[in-house]
Amino acid sequence: MARHLTRAILVLIGLFAVVFVLPRIIPVSAAMVDFGFHKRNPVQNADLWAALPVDYLQSSTCSDCHQTEYGLWQKSNHKTVACENCHGSARDHVENNTPITVDRSRELCGTCHERVVGRPSTFPQVDMNEMGGGAECVTCHSPHDPRAGMPPQVPHALGDRSNCQSCHAPHEPLDVLPPPIPHTLDGRTDCLACHGSPELRGATIPKVTHSLEGRSDCMVCHNLGGIKPFPSDHVGRTSATCLNCHRSS
Repeated sequence: MARHLTRAILVLIGLFAVVFVLPRIIPVSAAMVDFGFHKRNPVQNADLWAALPVDYLQSSTCSDCHQTEYGLWQKSNHKTVACENCHGSARDHVENNTPITVDRSRELCGTCHERVVGRPSTFPQVDMNEMGGGAECVTCHSPHDPRAGMPPQVPHALGDRSNCQSCHAPHEPLDVLPPPIPHTLDGRTDCLACHGSPELRGATIPKVTHSLEGRSDCMVCHNLGGIKPFPSDHVGRTSATCLNCHRSS
């Protein structure tokens, strides 16, 4: 019996040494002593953390100079995404007026919107290998208001409804008429190119065939009397909405 007790006591002593003594004698780096769990002085440790520079700021800081973008962002689906999630740290930009490099890559958008099995089906997500033909997402979507200028999606199922105009036309003798088409149908045979799911939009709409560098106002050339006039049903549209449907080739 005494032998068993001796063994049990030795095991307990060994466990005590491993759990409580060994961590105290293992050398640790200076960073762990200053900022980690091996605190020499708790008050000094807190002061060191408090003295670290703040790299990331609240999104409200951006509103001082970027009121238009901030106002759009506040009302958009991206209002829960902090400005710095896309633009990076703003400290140098605010304090030293250092320009921020805007990341326009598809990869950045794919961080949230790449189709992933574990994401809820209701969350906006697309197959990044097929969506948009490789064009930058910002060609069609404004990051500050991603749904701005986009045509409304079809609010009902499309089963057995291949001809949209069988209902959406002014001549149907129905008691309650569905909304009529508010534009002409000249040259438009595929309603879902604009009004389908985001993955279908723009599949048959003409692409911009030239570079957009230095050309911010499409209406300079593309107006009713311009070099290449736009269709009559485009009257009233501004350059701000052109790239929502017409992607750059």
